[in-house]
Amino acid sequence: MATGNARIKIELEYPLRSSPTIIYQYISNPSGLQSWFADHVGVKSGTQYVFQWDDGTKTEANLIKNVVNKYVKFSVAASPSPEEFLEFRIQQDEITGDVDLLITEFVDEGEEEMAASIWDAAVDSLKYIIGG
Repeated sequence: MATGNARIKIELEYPLRSSPTIIYQYISNPSGLQSWFADHVGVKSGTQYVFQWDDGTKTEANLIKNVVNKYVKFSVAASPSPEEFLEFRIQQDEITGDVDLLITEFVDEGEEEMAASIWDAAVDSLKYIIGG
């Protein structure tokens, strides 16, 4: 990763055919996250998560906010700015009942499309697991 690049906030929205309660299980605990987001998810202490992928990539993150059936927010240890975060937010339309998963993260400028395609693949796995 090049240093000194501008960081861009990306926000991705994925419709899911599932309930907020079920989706929350997959964004809020290590086994749920491990089923679709990272190959291995561990918790060092109550709020300190370690995400590892089979390609050797490893990310440490601290759980900073967790609202049941709504959202989970992590600060990523390697982020160049303390304002950066990774967030999984569940949004449900009050009228239609449609449920979306909103993912927010920060990436180096120029890596937005690559990051989006990685998220697309991860969320496809989640959709397969939950039957959505």
